[in-house]
Amino acid sequence: MINAQFYLPTVLPQWGIFAGVVLLTVGYVDKRDLWTLLGWITLLIASLTSLYFNLFGDLTALGVSNGQEVAASLITSTGWQASVGGVLAIASLLLYYYKSKRYSILAILTILYFILIFFLYTQVSALSGKIDKTEKKTVTNRNK
Repeated sequence: MINAQFYLPTVLPQWGIFAGVVLLTVGYVDKRDLWTLLGWITLLIASLTSLYFNLFGDLTALGVSNGQEVAASLITSTGWQASVGGVLAIASLLLYYYKSKRYSILAILTILYFILIFFLYTQVSALSGKIDKTEKKTVTNRNK
C-alpha cells in the first residue's frame, strides 16, 4: 500500500474547498455576483468529488496494517462531511439566487463549515504521509 492511493481523495476536495472559499471572499469584497456564483459552484463540485470518492473510491478496502485503515476511515468520514457541506452550499446558493434575508447567516456558517473540512483534509493528508514514512522504514529494516 502506498500513499498515492490517499492522494487524490484528499487533495482534490481540499483544493476545491480552498478555491471556493477564495472565490466567495473575492466575490464578497468586490461585490461581483459572478465570483460568488463560481465560489458556490466550486464548493458544490468539491463536495461532489468527495462524495464520488466515498461511493466509488474503494477506500474501505485499503490496507490493514500500520494505521492505513485509520487513514481510510478518516478520508471516508471527512468525505461524508464534505457531502453535507455540499447540501449547505446548495441551500446557500438557492438563498443567494432568491435574494433571501437569511442568505448571509447561512453563507457564513457554510463557509466556516467548509474551512473546518479543509483543515480535516490537511490532517488526513499529514497522517497518510506519516504512514508512508513508517512503511518505508519498516521495509528497509526488513531488508537488512
